[in-house]
Amino acid sequence: MPVYIRKGPLEIPPGSEKDWANEEEEETYFLRDPEQSRDCLPQPYRMIAKVVEFLIDQAIQRINIRQQNEEEEKLKAKLNILQPTAEIQVSKRVNCMAVGGSYLFIGLSGGLEVYTLADHDWISGWEANKVEVCTLTVCPVQDQVYFLGTVDDMGIARLFYFSDENLSFLKTFNEPEDASKRTNCVMFQLSQGGGYAGILLEGAGDFCLEVYKLPKEIWIKELETSPALLTTPAVPDTQTASVPETDPKITQPALLMKIRPPKPLAGSIFRSVQEAVQKNEDCNVFGTGQNHLISSHQWNQQDSIFMGMFEKYLTLDLPKTQDVRMSRNTMFHFLRRNKMIHSNSEQMNAAEPNAVIVHWDSCHNHLFYLLGKQTKDKADADIKPDGVWPCAAPIKVSAISSCSSFLAFGLEDETITVWDMKQSGFPLGVVVLPEGKSIGSLYFLEHLSSNVGPLAIPRARVMVWCTDKSLYLVTAAGGKESSIVLIHDSSGSSDDLISAVVPVSSLPNRVLLFHRSGMVKLLDTAERQPVCQLSLPSPYKVAFPWQPVYALDAETHCLFLKANEDAASGENMTSENSTCSLFVFSLKGFGSMVKCDPPATLHSQSLPWEERCKSLFQIRSHTFSERKRQISESWSILRTQASDFTRSNTLSR
Repeated sequence: MPVYIRKGPLEIPPGSEKDWANEEEEETYFLRDPEQSRDCLPQPYRMIAKVVEFLIDQAIQRINIRQQNEEEEKLKAKLNILQPTAEIQVSKRVNCMAVGGSYLFIGLSGGLEVYTLADHDWISGWEANKVEVCTLTVCPVQDQVYFLGTVDDMGIARLFYFSDENLSFLKTFNEPEDASKRTNCVMFQLSQGGGYAGILLEGAGDFCLEVYKLPKEIWIKELETSPALLTTPAVPDTQTASVPETDPKITQPALLMKIRPPKPLAGSIFRSVQEAVQKNEDCNVFGTGQNHLISSHQWNQQDSIFMGMFEKYLTLDLPKTQDVRMSRNTMFHFLRRNKMIHSNSEQMNAAEPNAVIVHWDSCHNHLFYLLGKQTKDKADADIKPDGVWPCAAPIKVSAISSCSSFLAFGLEDETITVWDMKQSGFPLGVVVLPEGKSIGSLYFLEHLSSNVGPLAIPRARVMVWCTDKSLYLVTAAGGKESSIVLIHDSSGSSDDLISAVVPVSSLPNRVLLFHRSGMVKLLDTAERQPVCQLSLPSPYKVAFPWQPVYALDAETHCLFLKANEDAASGENMTSENSTCSLFVFSLKGFGSMVKCDPPATLHSQSLPWEERCKSLFQIRSHTFSERKRQISESWSILRTQASDFTRSNTLSR
């Protein structure tokens, strides 16, 4: 074997570390550790050595993966395996499901169907050719009376009525006569009690939120007196009813308001301060910044100054973002009477919503609109909000609890804020996600035990599902008690990533997690450990695990899950007329494992005024010592900062 000798004389490094050679120069020195020295092999032995090292690294990687899989299998063996209790066969492809009362409503590729929860028997249906129902919302109105809101694959929103085991069509909201002017429904929500409906529309160069007042009492009376207005003859072969070509002749819902996004800020159109003040009808709330006195010349001048100062930073090659829909981060919620906004008119039923809150894409503000008034302006006129809630950064996502007591929203700077809407009207907690995490969705966990009693401190728990599929639990209880805990990490394999998060409201601290591999687990968020794993009978697997179709009944603790056969040929995945299987899992057996507190209500609006005031005064007096301590600490911090600021100014002079 030839020996390669270094050319040139040997160099001895100087003794001082000041001029010591760096890493690149250090490799050129001949004096090294003899034990770590390795002769350079000639070709082709050098290539063979690289191949051998690659094979060794690949083998070690496979060994690590196999060990990790064995550990996961051991963890699965310790879990309780939950088998389905029943199976429902549906003759068409199931796209969505929802539970209302004692019925299961299913959205199909061609209509709707209704089944009983007890016996899983077919009751009624509605059939329409070339109508692919994609989303389904069920709202109970009265005993055994429900409203159903659907959106199909063409973006058409429809409203249905279910009563006395009859499913009937009521209204089509956004089906235009001219197809070129069609607007697609992005989001369709029904308020609690079925009094209002909100439809977020996008298309034909327009983007708006339409809020309707539904005459539910009038509809119920009309159906009781003249049921023939809605019923249509059944089709014997399909056991469904045909679609009416036009809306039935009943009282039409009233359009309360048509809300559009705020216009971008531009130069002032006012000539004086008095003119700008006169345009404001009410000055008791924050505005959106439209009524200002900055002229277009001043606006352009400030823009040119900014561009001149930061031109070197603005000329950097930044990654271009793709054009997205205006509705990407737009959401709205119906609110009950709360501490943040009050209506002038007293409502008979406190459970009915009195306002709608909306935040638009890339907007810093939450906008409140009262529902008790109907706009007298034109339908296309800009409606001014009754309240503006400014935030420090654009709002990305928001969520509201089922009792409408708490509101959480996440900002684009990855900050999460939880507000107490019912008792105090102040924030309960503000937390920030770890660096590198981005907010995807927010879910409230029902936790009644922390909000029971007149002296109880409000506490809210929010699940944060990040865009990298990691899961965090945020606990907001005011002050330093707010915390954020990692529940599920995204550092595992791609099959272990979460595809859906479903909080189980009837079981505190329990969350259903759907994984991309098709695995479904019931997780205990308090212990951060899985409780059980749902198993489907062979050869069935979860249909489309990256977007599963499911429905959860909180009263009976039942989960309805769509499954397909493990199709080698893919017939069940593509055939529209193939039979679809829905499996029923009962989570009732795991209720004893949960430390459930006795159910109780919060400060009910139905209590007498004296008792409500007394309970509020008790809460205030109970927290007096804590508030006094926090105020004293804040003043001491301010004094320290003021003294430091004064000392620094004195030294600078």
